[in-house]
Amino acid sequence: MDNMDLTLIEVAKMCGGELSPGSDEKLIINDVVIDSRKAIDNTLFVAILGEKQDGHEFVYDISQKFKVANLVNKEQILKLADAQSVLKLPNLIYVKDTVKALGKLASCYRQKFDIPVVGITGSNGKTTVKEMLKLICEQQFGAKHVLATEGNLNNHLGMPLTLLKLNSTHKVAIIEMGMNHAGELDYLSNLAKPTITLVNNVLLAHAGFFNEIEDIARAKAEIYHGLSNTGVACINTLEPHYPIFEENIAPKIKRFYYGDNKTACYVKAKKADGSICVATPIGDLTVKLQVLGEHNEKNALSAIALALNLNCDPTNIENGLNNYQGFARRLEQKTAFNGALIIDDSYNANPASVKAAILAIEELPKPHWLILADLRELGKFENQAHEEIGRFASENKIDKLLTVGELAAIANKTFIGDKLHFISNRDVVKYCLDNLPKTATLLIKGSLSTNLKEVVNGLLKLEAV
Repeated sequence: MDNMDLTLIEVAKMCGGELSPGSDEKLIINDVVIDSRKAIDNTLFVAILGEKQDGHEFVYDISQKFKVANLVNKEQILKLADAQSVLKLPNLIYVKDTVKALGKLASCYRQKFDIPVVGITGSNGKTTVKEMLKLICEQQFGAKHVLATEGNLNNHLGMPLTLLKLNSTHKVAIIEMGMNHAGELDYLSNLAKPTITLVNNVLLAHAGFFNEIEDIARAKAEIYHGLSNTGVACINTLEPHYPIFEENIAPKIKRFYYGDNKTACYVKAKKADGSICVATPIGDLTVKLQVLGEHNEKNALSAIALALNLNCDPTNIENGLNNYQGFARRLEQKTAFNGALIIDDSYNANPASVKAAILAIEELPKPHWLILADLRELGKFENQAHEEIGRFASENKIDKLLTVGELAAIANKTFIGDKLHFISNRDVVKYCLDNLPKTATLLIKGSLSTNLKEVVNGLLKLEAV
């Protein structure tokens, strides 16, 4: 089976829904989508009521074009101008809440597969750990036998869609789980029922929804709630809040500790050629990453911990990690208009990832310039966090700080050294076009919503933005 291959009546039962009159109970459903533009024959379209659009508005049109089924809420349909036409359609599955029904469908479907399911979360690096582990598993099991979260499909909508991609060829599933509120990971973990889980770290990311960092740790630790008694909880002892993880793990569940040298899995040595030696229960591993930063060595250690519990061979672990080349706009090395080195880390940012990026460029050509934009979603921590970044940049050999945005201006004030503040991305690009030294390393960092991508592009193409 290379796809879902469920009948409509099976899907309806899994969702806990009721079929509309005239439905084809034997209609085969091969895929599930929440974007009406992706609907084709034999798909289930889940109509989601969003902030800007209501998926129910597209049910009639796609039903006229394709042989589809639709997961809908009757009350929402009754609000439509063409409500009576929609209500006459066959192959509607009526439920009270389409989002919860999608989760229930994914949960029921996941239980059809007796394979290892890895659950990964963390404030930083969860996508990196997922991709590192994916490469290891592709070495171990073969690429077609590995299912892994794609893109940012790690929330209450994306994760169920990932689970619904499972098929009989898969030998392992690697599921990334994200959160910004308490309770989210409890929900996701209990849907996915992972057999192995891990919290990569706990840092000030999406902190605006929490009062203290300990509250973030408790919310992250919810990923352990979905483990069965035969599951494995991987616990990073380098994470100061790991005792909070312990509180959220059922007593009978196996623990696998890694991180410091009191455990069986830790970084034993760093070699002159840039490789690291990792002690493990199956012998020492030697890994030479192609990506910058000590934080990526820690990400690799998390991937190794998970791989060990998937019984991956040492050679496959080493080869998988050695093949990891990173992501676009995450410490990505590029050449500026004048030959200077750009470190494009503009995909997103939180305080810890800014500090990690500053440390990652330590051995790169000087002078070191930093373009810093606002770090958002930090709530009551935002002023303190930006003040600390300014001081940290001063103490860690940033030669020139260029800031953009009201929050970044706070970091500018605490930075001791050569610095300038700009009102817009356009202004900072113009300044760099005139003043960036050819020998410089320019690190560009800020929250995704600050759109620093346009700064990077402006400096690559010699175009003001």
